[in-house]
Amino acid sequence: MPRLIPVADVIVHEEEGDAFLLHVGSGRYYGLNRSGLVVWNAIVNGGDPLAALAERWPNRPQEVLQADAEALVGRLVDAGLVGEAVEESGTPAS
Repeated sequence: MPRLIPVADVIVHEEEGDAFLLHVGSGRYYGLNRSGLVVWNAIVNGGDPLAALAERWPNRPQEVLQADAEALVGRLVDAGLVGEAVEESGTPAS
């Protein structure tokens, strides 16, 4: 999975383990449940979403966590909330 970063125009509001994201550019709101918030925080902190899920729920099968992480990351990318990190050279970070 490429290293991802949140786009600059996303405002996050956390409440009781869930989160609401506002994409200012589009004016659209998105909701994240607890596992979604774990993935979001991993991205914000430059971490691996799959590793963050595995740390939070160590007894869940790896393939389930991977499918969940990939599905959510895909939706975040499709919604324009995160993008691939770019190195100073202008090429995507790996």
